[in-house]
Amino acid sequence: MLTENLITYTVAVTVLTLIPGADTMLVLRNALTRGRLAGVATAFGIGCGLFVQAILSGLGLAAIVVRSAELYHTVKLAGALYLIGLGGWTIITTWRQHAVPEFHLPTGQERHAFVEGVLSNVLNPKVAVFYLAFLPQFIDPRDPILTTALALTTIHFGLSVLWFSTLTVVVVGVSGWLRQAAVRRRLNYATGAVLAVLGMRMAVES
Repeated sequence: MLTENLITYTVAVTVLTLIPGADTMLVLRNALTRGRLAGVATAFGIGCGLFVQAILSGLGLAAIVVRSAELYHTVKLAGALYLIGLGGWTIITTWRQHAVPEFHLPTGQERHAFVEGVLSNVLNPKVAVFYLAFLPQFIDPRDPILTTALALTTIHFGLSVLWFSTLTVVVVGVSGWLRQAAVRRRLNYATGAVLAVLGMRMAVES
């Protein structure tokens, strides 16, 4: 791959990563409610979800999903319901708490946070569309397609993990402010509501 193409690709995925969306809200949610390790685990899960999509695209399976309207909408609906469920659960659990616990919540939830991060991308057909439409522009047909796709995805993975881990550290870094129960509740309500709205938007989009 030409250096110019690699730079163009890196800039493009950097911008894509920095744009706030469902992944950002999920990282904030888990960092706020579960702590630093859960936020970082979510970041790694999101990155691994990119690899899943890249492999599916390289094998041609993602193309089947995109071209089949019924299958595409099924995957999109599953992703929408997943985001709505996460948002709703965040709001409900926050409402049930009479007092918000200290910032360092029970440990051992990193695995759940990681899985949530993976599902956030695997159940989002827009990621599949992105890889199908975008990656081929940077792959030489003479090169091994799957190997090159995974190499490019590694760049996206690194940028994604770096950004979302940094976001987690920043959020946890203001823990003194976040220990205020009222503030924590408002933030939890906000992240839950945004996740639910993103899910509903995904469900109604054509």
